[in-house]
Amino acid sequence: MVNTFQQFFARPENGDAPQYTRDLEDLLDRAGIKNKPHEVLLGVAGGAALLWFLAALLVRPAFIVGVVLLPLCAAGAAGATWMFIQFKLRKRLDTFIQQLELALRLISSGVRIGLGLRQALTMVIEEMPDPAKYEYMRVIGQTNIGVSVYDALDALSKRMPSHETMMMARAIRIQSQTGGDLGRILEHLANTIKERRRIQRKIKALTAEGRASAAILAALPPFLAVFISLTQPAMGSALWFTMPGHIALGIVAILEALGVFFLMKMLKVDA
Repeated sequence: MVNTFQQFFARPENGDAPQYTRDLEDLLDRAGIKNKPHEVLLGVAGGAALLWFLAALLVRPAFIVGVVLLPLCAAGAAGATWMFIQFKLRKRLDTFIQQLELALRLISSGVRIGLGLRQALTMVIEEMPDPAKYEYMRVIGQTNIGVSVYDALDALSKRMPSHETMMMARAIRIQSQTGGDLGRILEHLANTIKERRRIQRKIKALTAEGRASAAILAALPPFLAVFISLTQPAMGSALWFTMPGHIALGIVAILEALGVFFLMKMLKVDA
């Protein structure tokens, strides 16, 4: 059993790594997280054990409930880790998109003064911070090993998926096939991205009230649970330390999650 555990959490070579490890490593790289997949899995296992210990210490459930609680804690730890990774991924992607307008203007100015596309891309590496610097450095690195710059930009649009990066990769590839003024094309694309960002900021402002309502609705049940526990000890004890109380808490948690999920879906607008 010890050998199996060590093999599961050991860091394999890239060629021998299972698919889930490669997928997780790719996701961590896109999110800008430096931890290795086996470190993340160990963290999830440790978080699940800590959650189960705290739940057993505070709630003191029956034996059967405690057994059922263990996989729930594991799912909760895995879900929290997944949400954190997705948060970091979205934050890094948003930062990259915000930098993309300036990156395109730098590339456009480089092309207009007579530089080739690959040389113009190096201007982004020299002038801009991460994540744009890191991602365009990867594009240049791929061209150094024989990948065409157009395929490297397509790979960039897959690593940083958005309408803006897809438009950039397609516009540059189409221009290479049909001809035209690449500098002017990139300048128009930069203006388009600027307008898209303006519209997105306006949508965010218009939906701020709905997002605030969703946050208040999400915080209200935990606040009420703590308030009842402090002001009505008998009711709080029944809520936290009895089977009907556990069932009620579970139902409330499910309904709360569904309510917040549907509210955020209703407020999401693609621009």
